[in-house]
Amino acid sequence: MTRFAIVGAGIAGVSLAHRLVQSNHDCTVFEKSQEVGGRLATEQFEDWQVDYGTQYFTVRTSKFMQEVEVWHSNGWIKHWSVTPWVLERETFSPSPDDHVRYVGTRSMNCMVQEMSRGLNVYLNTRIDRLERQNDQWRIWDEHGEHYGMFDIVLLTAPLAQSLALLPSGTIAETSLRTSAMSPIWVYALSLKQASGIEADALFSNDGLVTWAAKNSSKPNRDATYETWVMHFAPQWTANHLDASEELLRHQAIHLLDVLAGHDVGPIHGSFRYRWLYARASSKEITIPQWDANMKIGLAGDWTLGNCLEDAWLSAQSLADQLLDFYL
Repeated sequence: MTRFAIVGAGIAGVSLAHRLVQSNHDCTVFEKSQEVGGRLATEQFEDWQVDYGTQYFTVRTSKFMQEVEVWHSNGWIKHWSVTPWVLERETFSPSPDDHVRYVGTRSMNCMVQEMSRGLNVYLNTRIDRLERQNDQWRIWDEHGEHYGMFDIVLLTAPLAQSLALLPSGTIAETSLRTSAMSPIWVYALSLKQASGIEADALFSNDGLVTWAAKNSSKPNRDATYETWVMHFAPQWTANHLDASEELLRHQAIHLLDVLAGHDVGPIHGSFRYRWLYARASSKEITIPQWDANMKIGLAGDWTLGNCLEDAWLSAQSLADQLLDFYL
């Protein structure tokens, strides 16, 4: 039995651990946050909630569709019947497409929570050092605590955090140093009265906001208050990394006023979050996932693209390579 350490409990890390455990390997997952899911994030308040990370996911490949059908049959995900609109120059109109959009039931990370049941997961544990000893790895956290010896380390955290842990000389080092991930500000608010906005979601090309959605329109979400979430453009975010609550609120309310054609009225509650590592660069870079000599692996959406399917596929690709070595 091979002993694996997996850093990161997003969809890549948890699905990777799930696959390896099913093949009778020993896996320990380390997650710096207080829950699993990574950017599949939902914030729950007393009387409203918001999905402030990944908004939905779609399916491109038959391989991922087989997995999605399992999630759906288990009740972990649901269809979100939405037709996004497009906003250009303060004019917006429907932009129908044939994408089937899925969201997690109850919260965006529902399927990750369910897959993590039975796994050995350390939450609130930020790994900040790997130490090579003979042919194994010792894992250290930010408080100087170590967690024993592992045969293989698999890094599934965002690119910058994985690069910081990656030992010098690994085959992926050069690729990672020429890659990047962009930040995104997220702002959400709940309204005390209905806005009358016809669209439940829209893509925006105004250079300020790229996405806005009526979060309360998703299935199994608290609809006591009409709730909106907005993703600000990566370039705008990069130029306003320390944006104030006031600035974000002003821009968010202005957009809703434009969409509604009137003042949307008083705000019940608001929430903001800055994702420093939200989207991988568009530059196509091949990132080797498995270094058999160093016994280090990489998985995550950023190894293939930007979406949830990319994260899952990267985990399966790495698992295939590992199981070829360690059946």
